[in-house]
Amino acid sequence: MFRTLSYLGGFVAICGVVMLAMNALAGAARAQSPDPQQDRRLASFQAADTNRDGRISRDEFEAFARARIAASGGMRAAMFGRMDPDQQKARLEERFFQMDDDHKGYLTPADWHPQS
Repeated sequence: MFRTLSYLGGFVAICGVVMLAMNALAGAARAQSPDPQQDRRLASFQAADTNRDGRISRDEFEAFARARIAASGGMRAAMFGRMDPDQQKARLEERFFQMDDDHKGYLTPADWHPQS
């Protein structure tokens, strides 16, 4: 009986070590795999930030948004294209101010949510 308990204790200890190792490996895998959505968001921020100052001005935003809408094609681009230039500008400014919720007059990476 003592031998059985000894084997059981060893088995439990090995299971504990295996579980700790698996947990550590899972944590390392999570740390190594970047968030693809965050990567895309940062890449689009960098594309819009044409002067590379770490901020997106209203002019940079407007140019980026117009190019993105045109490239998207489909119904969205067609509807935007049917608006007169003043309506287009107003729509883009509205979106800019939604993202610039603290009214700095520019967008930072924390503000940048182009598809929300």
